[in-house]
Amino acid sequence: MTPDFFDVERTDVTIIVAPRERFEQATMSLQACFDTADLPFRMIYVDGGSPKAIADELKDEVEKRDHVYIRRPGYITPNDARNTALPMVDTKYVVFIDNDVAFAPGWLSTLIKCAEETGAGLVAPTILVGPEALIPDLKVHHAGSIVQLTDTGHGRDMYRHHCFEHEQYLECKSELVRKQTDATEFHVVLARRELLEQIGPLDPNLVGFTDEIDLAFKAREQGWSIWFEPASVVVYAVAKKFTWREIPYFCLRWNSARCMNAERYFYKKWNLVPEFRRQRTFLRDHRRNVFPFKKMQKVIGWRATVTLTSLICETIAFAASIRFLKPDNSPLPISSAVAKSV
Repeated sequence: MTPDFFDVERTDVTIIVAPRERFEQATMSLQACFDTADLPFRMIYVDGGSPKAIADELKDEVEKRDHVYIRRPGYITPNDARNTALPMVDTKYVVFIDNDVAFAPGWLSTLIKCAEETGAGLVAPTILVGPEALIPDLKVHHAGSIVQLTDTGHGRDMYRHHCFEHEQYLECKSELVRKQTDATEFHVVLARRELLEQIGPLDPNLVGFTDEIDLAFKAREQGWSIWFEPASVVVYAVAKKFTWREIPYFCLRWNSARCMNAERYFYKKWNLVPEFRRQRTFLRDHRRNVFPFKKMQKVIGWRATVTLTSLICETIAFAASIRFLKPDNSPLPISSAVAKSV
């Protein structure tokens, strides 16, 4: 049932889909979005470098519903994908989603209801993590954030923490309440177009860990509030194993040099005290999801296995870098689907 606060004759929201780190979950995520979104919406799907079979399926599913599919020939960063779509948006709200997310029913209307009732510039849902088939019996990834800045005299020290992270959702669900929060996650986040117009394009230099923090800081600068809406539930879906046709993008996406250069840029941009232990730990552990080498670890040990994983990922990233597209603001070919929407 369509909530009574929403006029079904008007589409107030555009969903922008961007690649996060892989492609094998993309068709599942797209179908889940179509199946669970409980309000009329427009969609702009920006696809960069996915395997042709997946790209063909995505294009067909998007365009047969009269939405917009934009194909970039090489690998792109999430912010580049979002910036590609933003000039085409004319709705009151934008919902950014990654291409590997699943959704619980009602996730979209509750985000917009929160924004309407609070005047929020950004709204974050409850984000779970794990196999999408187990919704809602999963652990919490993000239920609002704490981001505290402390002036040290040599810059600002940043403390960042995800609320209820790693707790079982069904056990802590009753404790989750709508409240203001310090930041969101780009897995799924609702933003007012007015806010996005005020801050301009999302920073193309941010390719790894802090693109959502940068957005939150900019929103605060413009006087907008950020809210967490527990009734909207989505899942960062991580069940499906990586395949060789998506590993090059994953390794390029989490290339140490590119990610850490972006982090140093972000910390300088906001006058933050450099401290990168969290980022380096993430890179070390996250890349082992692709190359776990559990049997080898028993033989050569944890440290040697981590070193080998890093070496393999960096080598693949170097080989894949020829397909990486730097942010490009040149005009894109407009398909018939795009032409109908602009």
